[in-house]
Order: sequence, then C-alpha cells, then structure tokens
Amino acid sequence: MAVFKYIASSENEGKERGILTAENLAEAESVLKARRKTIIKIDSVHSSVTDSPYFRLTARPPWEKRLAGSLIGSSKIELALEQLSAMLAGGVPILNAFQTVAAQSGYFLSRSLFCVANSLQSGKLLTATLKEEMPFLGNIVIGMIAAGEANGDIDKMCTYSAELMARRRALKGQVLQALSYPMLVICATIAIVCFLMWKVIPKIMKFLSGRSSSLPPVTRLLVDITHYLQTNGWYFLVFPLILVTALVLMRREPGIGCRIDYAALRLPVIGKVLRASSNMLWCRTLGLLLQSGINIIPAMEYTRDALNNLFYRRELDEIRKMVEQGHPLSTALRVSELKRFIPLADAMLVVGENTGRMDTGLLKVADFSNADLQRRISFLSKMIEPALFVVVGGIVGFVYIAFFMGLMAASTGK
Repeated sequence: MAVFKYIASSENEGKERGILTAENLAEAESVLKARRKTIIKIDSVHSSVTDSPYFRLTARPPWEKRLAGSLIGSSKIELALEQLSAMLAGGVPILNAFQTVAAQSGYFLSRSLFCVANSLQSGKLLTATLKEEMPFLGNIVIGMIAAGEANGDIDKMCTYSAELMARRRALKGQVLQALSYPMLVICATIAIVCFLMWKVIPKIMKFLSGRSSSLPPVTRLLVDITHYLQTNGWYFLVFPLILVTALVLMRREPGIGCRIDYAALRLPVIGKVLRASSNMLWCRTLGLLLQSGINIIPAMEYTRDALNNLFYRRELDEIRKMVEQGHPLSTALRVSELKRFIPLADAMLVVGENTGRMDTGLLKVADFSNADLQRRISFLSKMIEPALFVVVGGIVGFVYIAFFMGLMAASTGK
C-alpha cells in the first residue's frame, strides 16, 4: 500500500488537507471522489529510504572502502552506531535499521551502510559484511558486534562500540592538546628569532656599521650570532625535519620502533602524559571488551591493535601469551615491563579476579589514569606559559641590551 497526501474541497466542509493509503494514484483519486470531494492536489508520500540514490548500491571501489573512515570521521560513525543501537533496542528489524540510518547519513557513510544493508538482504552475515564493506571500523568494533551477533545483543554492542570510539577520540584530542601546545610555543619562538635575526638585527648592524672597534662584548656577541645564523641558520630549520623523518622511518622496524616509543615514555613531563594516555586506553578498551562478554584472549588481541605505542603492544603480546598458558592476567602483568608504568592495575586485577569482576577493576584503573592524564595536561600547560615568557623575553631582552649598549658606546666614542 502507498501513502498519498492530498488537498481537496467539498461543498459542506470547504478545503481540507489529509492523507490516505491506497494501492495506486487512481485508487486514491477514486476514494476521494467517492467521498464527494474535489481534488485540488494529490501526491504520493515517498519513503526517505527508497528515495536515496544509493538504496540499491551493492559495490564500491576498493579505495573508497579503505579511505571512507578518514573521510567520514569518528563522531559520525559513533552517531550512526548509537542510532542503530536505539532502533534495534526498539524492535526495528536490522535491515530496516541500517537502511534508515543510511538514508540520513552523509555521502560516504550512507553508501557504506546501504552496501551493508543490501548484503544482509542477500543473506550474508553481519560480521562478514562489516569486515568487507566497513573495514575502517577496526577489529575492536567489528569484534564486539560479532559477539553481539552470536549472543543476540547487537544493540548493546553498538552502544559499547560507540562509547569506546568516543573515549578514544576524546583521548586522542587530549594528547594532541597536551603535545600541540609545546610545539606551538617552539614554533612561535623560532618565528620570533627568525624575525629578529633577518629583519630587526640587520638594521641594527647597519646603524652600527663602522663602529665595530668600539662595540661592547655583548653587542659583538649579538653581531656574531646573527652572522652565524644568517650563514648557517637553514641547518637549524632542516635538521628537525630530517630528525622527525628519520624517526618515522626507523619506527617502522619493530625492534627500533619499540625502543623509540619506550624512550618517549621516559621523557620528562611529556613521557608521563604518554604513559597516562596509553594506560587509560588499554585498561578502558580491555575493560569494555570483557564487560561486553568477549573472551579475554581475543579481547587482549583487540586491545593490542587499539594501541599506537609499540612498546605497549609488545608487552601486551607477552601478557596475552602468558594468559594463554593458563596464568592469571594479574600475574602476567606483574612480571611484565608494564608493571612499573601502571602499578595500580596489578592490585585492582587481583581483586577483580577474586570477585569475578575483572572488567570493573580495569575500568576503575582507566578512570584513575584519565584523572592523572588531566592533571598532567594541566601541569604541562601551566609550565609552558612561563617558559615561553622566559625564552622569548630573554631573546628580546638580549637584543635590547646589546643594541643600547652598542648605541651608547657609539655615541660616547668609547
């Protein structure tokens, strides 16, 4: 049956608006005429789902499948998962749920979801379809939905997945905020130094030219530094780029990359921020996976894949192997190198294993690590501001003093 909206008039009731259901337009017009109404306008009400140009889409190019996640954005994927969860919990069939969410999503997400819906309609399993059509969801989300497909709790797994993605996105933003501020300060300092060396100081040198014999030591030092930077300054600009490129390339080799990431964890101040973020991420991810009913072995594999730090990845691999051999997770953690980076987890895991609520213990450790991360970020921000004043103020003050001492020496002829 189709739905039609109409505007009609009659002698007794005047103009009216309404809707009716009929097999087709001719039947709808017949119904209105039978009611002794004069049809002014009648249109069919189309479903927003079937109106989508991608409603019948079944295939996409490989590049789109690979890059769609970056083009869509984590927040939109989280919203789609939450919408799917709400609709499935409300009793909407899974095919209709995917089609409805797809119809109101953006270009790339809509195409992905319609492909999933059409694959489901052809008889494929949800997990296999997600791996094929939406690999950008990652092993963790697909693994959680696979567990939900097995036990009939897909709606809950969608909620857990959305929560996990949201927390990972928030964590990434916090770490970027903590690290971007120092980098911004460093770049601002370099820009100020370059401006002074290439614009301000040459004019000072020109003014003081011909008086080099009477320049005081501090002014002569300024002139020598300026001359050196003007001649060799590009080395100082190129070297950081070469160093970063070299580190990125070396990090691709697992052994060297693991040492680089371990060294980053040992850095003063910034290393503690990286430790707190990694601890929060692996504890919360593993806790949510265990809470959702996933077995500890695949849960640890998914958690390992969620981490960017190669040192943490290596240690979690070793912990997983010990758990596979029958050792408790708390014991495996206690003998690993991670023990000194997160000693609280050991005690909480022992309590969790004794009470059968290991997921709760891990989530509590994650909350503690998150609070620690917030303190580290706040401390880093507060520490950078005075450092900026000291460095930039020292440079400007040195130039100011050197210039006026040179000016005084030139004016007195001494």
